[in-house]
Amino acid sequence: MSEEKFFRPEKKGEERISERFQEILKRAIRAAFYVLFLIFFFFSGHQLYVRLLEDSFFKVRSVEVKGCRKISEKTILSLARIDGMPNLFTLPLKKISGRVEGHPWVEYVKVRKVFPDRVLIHIEERKPVAILQLEEPFYIDSKGVIFSRVGDQDEYNFPFLTGLNRQAFDKDPAAAKHLVMKALEFLRTVDQEKALPLDGISEIRMEKAFGIQCFTQAEGVEVRMGWDHFEEKLRRLSLIWTDLQKRGVSATSIDCSDLKRMAVKKIPRRAN
Repeated sequence: MSEEKFFRPEKKGEERISERFQEILKRAIRAAFYVLFLIFFFFSGHQLYVRLLEDSFFKVRSVEVKGCRKISEKTILSLARIDGMPNLFTLPLKKISGRVEGHPWVEYVKVRKVFPDRVLIHIEERKPVAILQLEEPFYIDSKGVIFSRVGDQDEYNFPFLTGLNRQAFDKDPAAAKHLVMKALEFLRTVDQEKALPLDGISEIRMEKAFGIQCFTQAEGVEVRMGWDHFEEKLRRLSLIWTDLQKRGVSATSIDCSDLKRMAVKKIPRRAN
């Protein structure tokens, strides 16, 4: 009995070692299986990818351009440079977008693959709201981005922003930008209020000392607006203009710089 009691702990230790070895072996086999599975998966995936790249079924056969108004589709296709029927899987969309966005009239572009063999290029063009007159006329959008010189064949059907030149931009860019943004703010307010006689504006002049001066398109009346309170000034200007029209009075200028006191300069009547 004493000998059996003495040898039992040793047998238990051997059993534990055997169980531990079996557990380690199972884990090793499981890990080896996972590794083999991953190798097979990546190898199969690589072979499939190579096949897809070589398959003529996925070659680009047509490129569709949407959103063109000012820019021609031919120009966009030239910038995109999708030539030689490349494989759709290898097409570098970011590089294509970057090349198209380099055009001054393009504000935003999205390039999309349409499987199995098409590419769609959708652009949004910049929308000019005025022409900034420097040494040359330039289009400017609502965000104040000066993006393209006005072409010789273009129609000058936008209000002109005057009073600045390149020297002003070079000397104090922040101040020049502030004047431009104020002029654009005024232009937006005019569009919202639809106030007479500023339903058509030919020119907005920016003056540091006097603020914004504008000229009506039809009558050529000069209107001084200062730098602030555009909405309220436009409402009062509309009332003044309506009253002048009722009385048959013509004006050469209306000064709305001071919200509390607006002055009208009338055209003197000729003596009969």
